[in-house]
Amino acid sequence: MADRQRGAASSSSGWGRRSAADPAIRDALVALTAAGLSLVSLAGKISQIPDDDETAPFIEADSIGLALVLLGNLPVAWRRRAPLPVLAVTAVSAFFVELLGYAPPPLPFAVLVALFTVAEACSYRVSVVAAGAVVASLAVVALAGSGTFTDDKFLAYLLSIVAAWVAGYWLQLNRSRTAQAELLADLERRAQSALTRRAVEEERARIARELHDLVSNSVCLIIGQAGSARRQFAAEPEPVQQALASVEATGREALGELRQLLRVLGTEDPATERIPHLDDLPQLLARMELAGLPVDLTVRGTARSLPTSVELAAYRIVQEALTNSLRHAGAARAAVLLDYSGDMLEVRVRDDGQGSARDAVAGRGMTGMRERTTLLGGRLSFGPGELGGFELAVSLPLDGGRPWAPAS
Repeated sequence: MADRQRGAASSSSGWGRRSAADPAIRDALVALTAAGLSLVSLAGKISQIPDDDETAPFIEADSIGLALVLLGNLPVAWRRRAPLPVLAVTAVSAFFVELLGYAPPPLPFAVLVALFTVAEACSYRVSVVAAGAVVASLAVVALAGSGTFTDDKFLAYLLSIVAAWVAGYWLQLNRSRTAQAELLADLERRAQSALTRRAVEEERARIARELHDLVSNSVCLIIGQAGSARRQFAAEPEPVQQALASVEATGREALGELRQLLRVLGTEDPATERIPHLDDLPQLLARMELAGLPVDLTVRGTARSLPTSVELAAYRIVQEALTNSLRHAGAARAAVLLDYSGDMLEVRVRDDGQGSARDAVAGRGMTGMRERTTLLGGRLSFGPGELGGFELAVSLPLDGGRPWAPAS
């Protein structure tokens, strides 16, 4: 029972807090407060003004005065929903109180609240026109008033009207600046999120290329070398031993590269990654020959050190092209050309196999080669070659290509 009472009390207090925070409730309280102050002034005549040792009395409170006071204050409760109509009603009612000679409050509180709302919610031009209309009405009251509207009172009213408009317009500007700052922050967050997603996608694509090139090439070599060993086992044991040794070496190398890649993907410094270079091509071609695909290497121009991105791309492209020749084309021999003589590194891989253009285009390997070339701003083409099979031609900028291209 006590728990239910505490829960009910907690719920009641929570409802009270929510109600007090409701803008409509706050506006109603403001309207009642302004109406109360005006009623006290109307009934108590607290604004009587002495003039030449005589008192200029206000009109006694009656039903008309009461109606004008209520009409000039209670609409403030709807100031957020209809700011301009509320300002018009409160201003006209307040100034009629002055014109007819009823006792007004020290300041036109309802008019000030309504003008503050117009300056806060409406455009600059509308709020300036509204404030000007209020000041003009005040001047009319001062000129045609009942004699109790002194210069000091006119100045006090005028200053309070200007202050109400300035406060409302300042709040509008402040909210506008806050909204713009929030919008810019949101746009910046979205841009950063897009950059992050792009970086993640590029890194995933890089990892996919590396894994494909590594696993595909190594497994293909192991299969080719194992098949060669099986065919030679009966007749010539010595080549079988060489082929098996090559299978073991290829497997160990593939395992080492895979471990290296996994370490880079983990917590170790990516700078420690062992990246293949064009200087490693002789070892690759030797493994290809042991797998059953002799490869001739030709170098034109002066071989020199190139950016890591170019070295890696060229090596992986040669590796993938030879793997395709060994796996799909049924080639008996192949040739690799590296040309350093121009401003581009020209890489050509030819074979004498029977592969088709569809086989060349389809598959992850060709996609990876095209991506590597595009990232460096190079060109890739393929078609019938001089050896009777297919030829892959790639041109890569010697300076590493596009400045935004990733290292691999």
